[in-house]
Amino acid sequence: MENGSPVRIVLPEIKNPILIEGYPGIGLVGHIAANFLAKELKMEMIGYVESPFIPPMALILDGKPNPPLRFYGKDNIILAVADIYVPPTLVSEIARELVRYLKDMGADKIVSLGGIGIGLFKEKMDVWGVGATEELNKKLQERGVKVLQYGSIMGMSGKLLWEASREKLEAYVLLGETFGDRPDPRAAANVVEALKSLTGIDVSTEPLLKEAEMIEEQLRKMHEQMEAARQKAQKQYESIYL
Repeated sequence: MENGSPVRIVLPEIKNPILIEGYPGIGLVGHIAANFLAKELKMEMIGYVESPFIPPMALILDGKPNPPLRFYGKDNIILAVADIYVPPTLVSEIARELVRYLKDMGADKIVSLGGIGIGLFKEKMDVWGVGATEELNKKLQERGVKVLQYGSIMGMSGKLLWEASREKLEAYVLLGETFGDRPDPRAAANVVEALKSLTGIDVSTEPLLKEAEMIEEQLRKMHEQMEAARQKAQKQYESIYL
């Protein structure tokens, strides 16, 4: 692989791109939001991630084979999605290679979407966020996003934010409040609204809200399958070293 990395990012040259990342996480908020955006914006698959450490599989969508880690695109927008559990080591490598590409392309901004579990229901569920700099945090506050002062952001969102900040790129993480024990399309709608304010993307979240129950049921099954696969992989890993 390039630069000695076990990961290769396959993407066309897109100048000044806006990257939106929606890997699976708490409440599948980012995953739901990313798939919703791909559908509503009528985005096409434009790239994928290659690595010998990605499970050998094809995801069948609309009767066609797709890689499990892929990118959708339209104009200068790149959407990063994943339909499998991605091990931490692989997350780090993907984030580094992706930020290298984005820096070379003169990225306009990077926005990761996810959820923040609060373990309770509120009448109004908020969106929390953090930017790569204090100035970017002020931009979030101006748009009604609560700035996270302390805590940790795991997975691709946290690693992308860190790698992007090192390269002085404009990067944010948006986290929708969610109960956290099941897929949450409504939290996804909330982060999409915050994303719209931040990027100017024009999309209505009304269809997402109307189809929330159906999407929730479909993605609950997907989440259960992913969790079973993760546990199986973890047991296999532990059996090797025990």
